[in-house]
Amino acid sequence: MLTDGIIKQCTIVLTRGCNLRCNFCYVKSAGYVEDDKIKYDDLKKIVDFCCEAKVKYIFFTGGEPLTYPRLPEILQYIKTMNHPITTAIATNGILLKDLELCRTLIDSGVGYIDVSMKGKDRQEWCEMTGYDGSEAQHQAIRNLASLPIDFTCSMVITPENVLSFCDSVQIAHDNGAKQFSFTFVIDNDDAVEKDLAYLQKHDPLKMINDFISQIDKLNTITDDWWVEYSFPMCIYTQEQLNLLKGRLATPCQIHLKNAITFNTKMELLPCDMYIYKQLGEFGRDFSTYQEFLSLSNSTDYSKTMEAIRKLPSDECTVCEHLGVCYGGCPVLWKNYSFAALKEFKVKRTTNSGI
Repeated sequence: MLTDGIIKQCTIVLTRGCNLRCNFCYVKSAGYVEDDKIKYDDLKKIVDFCCEAKVKYIFFTGGEPLTYPRLPEILQYIKTMNHPITTAIATNGILLKDLELCRTLIDSGVGYIDVSMKGKDRQEWCEMTGYDGSEAQHQAIRNLASLPIDFTCSMVITPENVLSFCDSVQIAHDNGAKQFSFTFVIDNDDAVEKDLAYLQKHDPLKMINDFISQIDKLNTITDDWWVEYSFPMCIYTQEQLNLLKGRLATPCQIHLKNAITFNTKMELLPCDMYIYKQLGEFGRDFSTYQEFLSLSNSTDYSKTMEAIRKLPSDECTVCEHLGVCYGGCPVLWKNYSFAALKEFKVKRTTNSGI
């Protein structure tokens, strides 16, 4: 069910193919299938649906969306709509080393580009992605900075890069990037270890502490940065929350009930991280906005979404941060419970056994 039936944003997975193999990618378990692309006629139907539903933003993702051969064409098609829609692309940026491609995308109507940084140098790039794309991405940032396009450099923070991410920011900033976003890595796979065993192995508290330790350095490079929605607010100390004040992004579409996601098969997903949970299929279960509203109000759809939105603990209901947290990203709780995280934090803080 959507808030007042309003769809603010539609995310469309154009392809499951990608030119990188990032070890932290949330869709790696689904496999990288170069031929798994949305059919262009189907894509146009979804765009038509978005126009009918008065969607404000269409966000193209993947895989690597720039490998979708008809991306400029669909951007141009969106420009012809009688309802204005802002388009955005999430990319690793390697193909944007081609200045002409950048110009083509801008001329075709793209409104915003998110470039995902991978590392500070060739070694980090190869370790994180299996490919040295550092120079290509640096050129891409220089290209975008020279053109009339709004773009952000984003980065997934992992235990491997958390102490060096400021070096990546510095290089991107030197190449012309102005704004930056960060997301703490979320494991979208079912791990063998669960609860305390998982937390002891991956230790999100150390990753957060290490990130916080870099804030002073980050602030000397840029003041235009924020942290995307992931962990619940209670994972942070009050001192950390004070340092992050005004920099923690709002909850995701699952909790705000204001966005939808389609995969390459036109299946409706709770979000692009819930790759195995289908809510319906365009063309089979709905084709118009009114039919979608009927689907979103159906018992099965509502039960599925309410189960995903379920707060991880009853403690959340009386938390002062509930309205901006909602218990954190629902995917977090795949490998550990709220109770395990709370116990881990206590033991970690008191250094008793962890």
